[in-house]
Amino acid sequence: MKKINFTILIVFLLSMNLFGFDKQNQVISGLQSGNYENVKRLLQEWEKESPKDPDLMTGWFNYYLYRKAEEKSFEGYMQNGMYGSYSKTIYDEEDLRTAISYLDKALKTNPYRMDIYFGKINSLLHAEKYSDGSKAIIAFLKVYEKNKTDWYWTNNQKFSDNNWNVENTVLSALQDYCQLFDFYIDRNSVKNALDQILKLFPKNVIFLNYLSYYYSSAKEYDKSIDVLLTAYKIDSDDYVIVGNLASDYEKIENYKEAEKWYLIMSKMNSDEAKAYASKGLERIRNKK
Repeated sequence: MKKINFTILIVFLLSMNLFGFDKQNQVISGLQSGNYENVKRLLQEWEKESPKDPDLMTGWFNYYLYRKAEEKSFEGYMQNGMYGSYSKTIYDEEDLRTAISYLDKALKTNPYRMDIYFGKINSLLHAEKYSDGSKAIIAFLKVYEKNKTDWYWTNNQKFSDNNWNVENTVLSALQDYCQLFDFYIDRNSVKNALDQILKLFPKNVIFLNYLSYYYSSAKEYDKSIDVLLTAYKIDSDDYVIVGNLASDYEKIENYKEAEKWYLIMSKMNSDEAKAYASKGLERIRNKK
């Protein structure tokens, strides 16, 4: 067991940046070096000066999230279904709850700070709190549904002032979150989040593909195929959709349909797609 590699902090420090005022930079430096006593002192000083500052709240969030976090090695099945050795960050349960409480406090007075929502969702999913992470995604999307333009980021930077695309930022984050879900363990949480995502983005084939994976991971291949056929009508050039259709048909031993979709895939403008299709056609050749 070892202390968490602090480069991870840089990746997930969604609510702080290097262009803030001096105390904020000192907090970041302290977090990166693991000097938590100094970070606590700086945050307490900051709190006296600006007790309602949302970036102060994100500072406390990062302090509690990482001060006892440890990176541990495991051996077993990973989320991608492969077996092997892997490492993951383990968070102190009480500190995690305290960290999240600071973000909730910040959101009460700053309901359009997107970075704070993302920090909450990210930390919950990485802590494998899938139910809470799903609820956090849904809560964010309900706010986003009512306000799709006027959003803010770290230090209350307004998206429109920086020519940042709100929808693209949301879509990119949601795709990352879908990759963090465990489609085999907490299936209800996955489905609830996907339903809300697809309510807002019904024609997004990436999320439709995740929904099909939700069904296929439970061997509900007919439902998976229905979703994939819907996605194919939206984008017939997406070779991932075509490949998954071929694979699902192969799994239910409908080799005629599997061959049809592998052949479609073999003609697509992608060397990766052609190679995948070739292997699929070779595999089912003697099964028809």
